[in-house]
Amino acid sequence: MIKFDEKRRVFNLSNDSFSYIFHINKLNYLIHLYAGAKLNDFGIERMNERYIERYAYLENGKEVCDESYYFSEQGSLFECASNLKGDKRGAFAIIRHKDGSRITNFKYFSHKIIKGKESPVGLPHFRIKNNSEAETLVVTLKDEFDEIYLDLFYTLFSSKDALVRFSRLRNKTGSSIFIEKLSSLQLDRVNSNYDLVSSHGQWGDDRELEVTQIGHSKICVNDNHGGRGFRQNPSILIKERDANYDYGEVMAFSLVYSGNFKFEIGLDEYDQLRVLALINDESFDYEVKNGENFDAPECLMVYSNKGINRVTQQMHDIIRDNLLPQQFAFKERPILINSWEPFMFDFDTEKIKKLILDAKELGIEEVVLDDGWFGDRKDDKRALGDWFINSNKINLKEVVDFAHNQNMKFGLWIEPEMISPDSELFRKKPNFALANPNKKPTLLRHQLVLDLANDKIVEDTFKQFCEIFDQIPFDYVKWDFNRYLTDIYSNFLGSEKEGEVFHRFMLGSYKLLDMFTKRYPNILLETCASGGGRFDLGMMYYSSQIWGSDETNPLSRVMIQFATNVFYPLSTIGAHVSAANSLTIQDKIITSAFGTFGYELNPSKLTKDEKEKIKTFNKLIKEHHHVVTCGDYYVLNSPYLTNYASWMCVTKDKKEALVFNFVFKREQTKGRFLKLKGLKPDANYFNSLTNDVYKGDFYMKVGLNLSAPLTDGMTMLFVLKEVNPLVKTIANKKAEQAKREKLL
Repeated sequence: MIKFDEKRRVFNLSNDSFSYIFHINKLNYLIHLYAGAKLNDFGIERMNERYIERYAYLENGKEVCDESYYFSEQGSLFECASNLKGDKRGAFAIIRHKDGSRITNFKYFSHKIIKGKESPVGLPHFRIKNNSEAETLVVTLKDEFDEIYLDLFYTLFSSKDALVRFSRLRNKTGSSIFIEKLSSLQLDRVNSNYDLVSSHGQWGDDRELEVTQIGHSKICVNDNHGGRGFRQNPSILIKERDANYDYGEVMAFSLVYSGNFKFEIGLDEYDQLRVLALINDESFDYEVKNGENFDAPECLMVYSNKGINRVTQQMHDIIRDNLLPQQFAFKERPILINSWEPFMFDFDTEKIKKLILDAKELGIEEVVLDDGWFGDRKDDKRALGDWFINSNKINLKEVVDFAHNQNMKFGLWIEPEMISPDSELFRKKPNFALANPNKKPTLLRHQLVLDLANDKIVEDTFKQFCEIFDQIPFDYVKWDFNRYLTDIYSNFLGSEKEGEVFHRFMLGSYKLLDMFTKRYPNILLETCASGGGRFDLGMMYYSSQIWGSDETNPLSRVMIQFATNVFYPLSTIGAHVSAANSLTIQDKIITSAFGTFGYELNPSKLTKDEKEKIKTFNKLIKEHHHVVTCGDYYVLNSPYLTNYASWMCVTKDKKEALVFNFVFKREQTKGRFLKLKGLKPDANYFNSLTNDVYKGDFYMKVGLNLSAPLTDGMTMLFVLKEVNPLVKTIANKKAEQAKREKLL
């Protein structure tokens, strides 16, 4: 898949449908040539020619001028841009050298092609099952002025239109250097006709899509919260302006990182695009000692010339196949109920036992005990960090054993990265918190953040949890993160290392997650950040699902899930039914069915009719939810463009589909047909809307007839199944008979 043409010095990374091509020019710069649909033939000169000011430099007191049209510092397409040289479009790296200079110019030094892949040390990353699944090109660059080496990693998968990239900086200067910026990925392209699609949000409105025309002013999609960053999400699309869900060129970029991140996007004066993906360089100043390395996080790049739906499907596939914990990635998750809405802090052993029995009666399979089981946790103002069971409040071992005897699973809420000032831990070890001891720290949600830049604190926290989880066989953990980072000062690192705190904290978080998941591989982990504030690929390496949002009202949840679905598999989105909104229980269930399903309510307060609805739909979801977990996702109608949010999931063999339609504003009898996608044109499909059977070609070209009055907040769920022609004849006869009886 990866070839090097020695004569032309060209790297060609190609599989059956995707190509990424660049070359080493005569001055040893890496020059980008092409990224897109499979390219079988090309000419460097015509791909690389730019009528831009020639490159000239001073050597031994004489001016040397390159008269070719093929290179210009200010206009050529680079794989790794210099800093403080002629390229002013955004540096790949900014390094403070031992002499204080920041001039950096990386040039080709060597390369190797390996089967399989290499991964950044201490960071989450894409996995491979065997070396035949991927190949990796490692290009080593050397700084023109110093003994600093930069390894650029390009991993190409055999069956996906995707590259996974990261960079590794190696210091061999004999003294320390300081990284002020280091990118994971750079992409330069010719063409000005692009839009950026990003998602922004806040608590309760966790992700909302935003389209921005890419122009000559640089756009930064970034976050600086250190976690729980609703403001921006570390996944973006760059698409041709006229591209839509089914047509046009689209590229997706997603960082495998949960801390501060940044995408720089913009056009130069020649209408050429540059994209940089990196750890946010705000408050970042990282020492690399002689002989040490620094790894940037991986960044996923996915390409499609068939619209956004194709990019989405490719992203969903590579995340499920190569990132999520594989013991859960394709496994149906139990339907759960969380104790927070029913009880908040007011529970005991008998209340939770009753919740288990009530849940079982409804067809729910797992009960999760939320906040309030540990230390002196009477409310949210105390006890974070005191991870020992409050035996005066609840007998957790008895409760878990009771659940298992009822053939029910049981889970637990934790918030490991936090500490309360009102806690035994803080009173004994106040220096365990991120805070400058000479300044007044900011409290958010009555809590501070543990200094996980300190390995001892990571290990002490882990030991506390081991004392619980080694003794009680929990099935599930909800790992919360309820505030972002402030008072960026580590008592362990000291003032000279303030620029390293954000990243070292993230490394400590990953280390804690890694130790936990390796010790307890059979516990299903769901991460959470005050809702969906840390929804990213970094978390998905450890947890196969992430709580989508604290907002459970379907009117809002449809928008949140629609935006999330673009980048992340539906099976990763925690989506629950609560009592805290006005739509019917059926509407809530249908919306939540297109995620990892559960409940946030008290069963004892449900009406008889609501209980029957829950039982019926729980059975339906268990029967068909594999379509959501493993199938291909298609947008049918965008809520940003229409009065509907419509999507569908289709199994890989195209034999079964689930279709979702949500109506925002009441409509009368307009003529409307919901055209489906992804079916086999010649196959016969039974649909649960009209109980008819038609060929896939009919459903995709004519569609499901929705020409009837539609009400505000109306949700629709349709099931399609492939059937043989005999079933089609019988079904159509029954449908005709039903129509005649209705007329009579």
